[in-house]
Amino acid sequence: MPAKSPPFLMWYDDNPRLSVSHKIAAAMAAYRDRFHGVQPTLVLVNEAELTDVAGVQVRAVATVGRNTYWVGQTEQREAPEAPLHAPPPARSDPQRSGARRPRAPKHP
Repeated sequence: MPAKSPPFLMWYDDNPRLSVSHKIAAAMAAYRDRFHGVQPTLVLVNEAELTDVAGVQVRAVATVGRNTYWVGQTEQREAPEAPLHAPPPARSDPQRSGARRPRAPKHP
């Protein structure tokens, strides 16, 4: 089963009196509240609103609308899961592999 991606929270704030940094901070606080203290590590913003915010990676994405902030976590590559059981060994014995042996000639 493929690993689930971390959830994102979409935050919209069109208040012209607040800076983009303040809006991102509010979005991050809402993420922590919604996901029980989990710290976001990534915020996706519109290209025109790209800014630096301490403690989080801010990325500009053309498809994100103005005043909209997608808050989440960067995907972490996990080690592949170990199989639940070892695969069966390759069988080289034709009798055990189910391959047919040649029949002995019939004697009268």
